[in-house]
Amino acid sequence: MKTLSRFLTYFSIVFTSSAMAQTTEFLGTVKLGPKAHVVKIVTIPDCPQPYTPPAGTAGTQIKFETKLTNGKTDITIKDKVTPTAGNAIMIKANKVLKILMSPNSEGKAELYTDDKDKTVLYVNYWLNGTNTVLAGQTIERYQPEYDCNGTAKMVPVANSKLVLQKNEDYYLAKVLPGANDMQTTWFKNSEHLRVYDKAGNMLYYLVDHYSRNTKYVLELDNRESINFNSASVTLGALVIPFKYRFGYKGDKATVKSDATAALNIGAFGGIKVTNYSIINKAGTYTQSSNFALRVGPFLNLATTSLDKTTTTNGLTPLTADEKQNIGVFSTGVGLTAEIKKFQFGAFGGWDFGLGPEHVNWNYDKRFWIGFGIGYKLTDLFSQ
Repeated sequence: MKTLSRFLTYFSIVFTSSAMAQTTEFLGTVKLGPKAHVVKIVTIPDCPQPYTPPAGTAGTQIKFETKLTNGKTDITIKDKVTPTAGNAIMIKANKVLKILMSPNSEGKAELYTDDKDKTVLYVNYWLNGTNTVLAGQTIERYQPEYDCNGTAKMVPVANSKLVLQKNEDYYLAKVLPGANDMQTTWFKNSEHLRVYDKAGNMLYYLVDHYSRNTKYVLELDNRESINFNSASVTLGALVIPFKYRFGYKGDKATVKSDATAALNIGAFGGIKVTNYSIINKAGTYTQSSNFALRVGPFLNLATTSLDKTTTTNGLTPLTADEKQNIGVFSTGVGLTAEIKKFQFGAFGGWDFGLGPEHVNWNYDKRFWIGFGIGYKLTDLFSQ
């Protein structure tokens, strides 16, 4: 029985550790307001930009190349420039722009950072709702095309126009022509489908509210933070340091209440709701847990010693010189509150004796309550 208890504890530790390893995503949902400073990252190729050669390059030649696509043929244009010291020259290069989504940046999303760069806080917006386009209707895909100033123009995607042969579901937001949504930043900067009836009349737009193939970034000022809640299913190790068993009047004797202090280690699973903060500390984003609640069932295996005192109401009470050890299976429900990893726990459960001698134990199948105050009562060994 001790072996099984160790296995359950080991399983819970491994499960918890592996579930959280190697991830930088801040698990949980944040509801961003319409004025959240979210920007869409757009890379525009071949934008003219001034370049000033460093000192000492006068009289040398600078080589740069531009690749163009003509049908299926790649054309490479190589230029050579002889710069004059201190004078800028114009070159063509990729230009990265930030398109501000405010005042229309509202929505539910997850936040995450890159493993190697904690200075950028990315936004992963939830998918749009489902809309069905009927068979026989025509769809055509449009996407934004940006100039070097970041101004978007919607252009049709080549060969994207087709007539649906059957009903199709799309995870895109529906916008009617002339609706106020057409003036929002997300409508003006997102891919969309135009849906036409059989006569060629446009019916509505289906918009990729926040394009899933685009990077969005939430920018916070230094020392500014954002709070959000995370709900998750968890499994971890559990310690119940204090148990109180209620007394009762039995058929053979009156059993007194019993309080014990011991390391009752088991497995604890359930629903965990955590409140997190993400703060910008001098350009680096860090996450901290403010408060967490967890509720769910638990179980553990242990042993207890039977003697004259603990078998007074048993089927065959033990004498003063007799002692026996039995296995105990415990299960019940627990609630823990966590503040900065310091936990408070309340538990209620039942003990079930194992083996033929369990019928002698006064507290077999009896309800008890447990309490705990300490550091990491749950997930004791998992980090």
